[in-house]
Amino acid sequence: MEASDICRGELDIVVPWDEVHEESEKVLKSFRKQVRIPGFRPGKAPDSVIRMRYAQELRSEVIEKLIDRHFWKEAKEQDYQVIGTPKIRDIEFTDDQPFKFHAEFEIIPDFELKEYRRLQVPFVQPEVSDEEVEAEIERLRDQHSSFKNLDPRPLEDGDIAVVALKSEPVEGAPAIDQAETTLEIGSEETLEGFSNALRGKAPGEEVDFSVTYPEDFGNESLAGKSISFHAEVKGIRVKELPEVDDDFAADVGDFQTVDELKTKIREEIGAHKRRHAMEHAKDKIVDLLVEKHEFPVPDLLVNQQLRSRLERTARMFAQQGVDLENIQLDWKRLADEQRPRAIRDVKAGLLLERIAEVESIEADAAEVDAEVQRYAQRNRLTIAAARKQLADDGALENIESHLTNEKVMAFLFDEAEKIDPPVEEPSSEPAEAPASEEATAPAESAE
Repeated sequence: MEASDICRGELDIVVPWDEVHEESEKVLKSFRKQVRIPGFRPGKAPDSVIRMRYAQELRSEVIEKLIDRHFWKEAKEQDYQVIGTPKIRDIEFTDDQPFKFHAEFEIIPDFELKEYRRLQVPFVQPEVSDEEVEAEIERLRDQHSSFKNLDPRPLEDGDIAVVALKSEPVEGAPAIDQAETTLEIGSEETLEGFSNALRGKAPGEEVDFSVTYPEDFGNESLAGKSISFHAEVKGIRVKELPEVDDDFAADVGDFQTVDELKTKIREEIGAHKRRHAMEHAKDKIVDLLVEKHEFPVPDLLVNQQLRSRLERTARMFAQQGVDLENIQLDWKRLADEQRPRAIRDVKAGLLLERIAEVESIEADAAEVDAEVQRYAQRNRLTIAAARKQLADDGALENIESHLTNEKVMAFLFDEAEKIDPPVEEPSSEPAEAPASEEATAPAESAE
């Protein structure tokens, strides 16, 4: 049997004439109450007139009701886990004869659940170094810094340049025309082309220059493009950082001393690192589960997952201000690239669902209620209205499924055997540029 055949089912269904006749009479009775026929009082038109006038409508409704009832009844009896809507063909519907039809559909295949406890996953409780705490302190100092305007002089590294910036039009790239923007000369967060062009220039001076954006630049509409700019230096500022003392701690938050602030920072960094480490371990658990279970997955579910992933990609581009029509994205190529991941995600979902059944794991009603309440608050709805809206959209079921999957993953993580991660060998490749370079101006201010 072909692998794809395991995910497909077929049924030839025959409905006895007496059931067909009974359903036809029910539909006729319903029509009699609803239709309005000239010359007859409501509900008093003869059946022969209704049958003649609404023959096609009566036939369609009877067929729809019979197919819906008998297909799902037969599928349940055959223990098929049907997904999607069946394709119906070869309909036979004549007077005094059984009603027949053929249904083709996709199903969730049956598979043997292999061992899922005591999976070996790399995990160690992360620690927080003093250097990490100090780095966060420096970030907070920068966040609470102030700026001082300086008398005119040539710009040098460390200065904050205040400039008017305008770009020449480039196809597929956003136009940049900013009366005033700022960037730090020589900073890692400023593209080198901007620093080189402005270094040594004084307020009142103008300069024309070109900047080539890196191929991996965060905004894909600018990535790899060379853009010409005209800039006018309007002023110079320097950043003044606050002293790290108890007053600084009080300004940052509800802290009496710097030690209290550092303790809180250490706790938050630790919590973040633990979450990250656990998510990494859970991803590895999913990978191990998928590797241990070889079974085909329905095309319908894979295509749904692919569509969801591509929609997320489109939203990401839109949030970056990218016009999808201008960049001529090859959606087919992108879908082909993401198909293996979509298959993995579908298979993982089916495995987690099966484990939840075996272990009797399900979402708590209180947890579902809390999600509904958050949705209601965001959309200014009553709890009842929010629940109905979520149920009608199918989102309530998704919430329950998501919460259940989280519980299953927590269960698998607790059951897993934690081992030390492999020691990574030093890379001979040059270090990557700081991540912040992707989102700076003028990465940000010049987009």
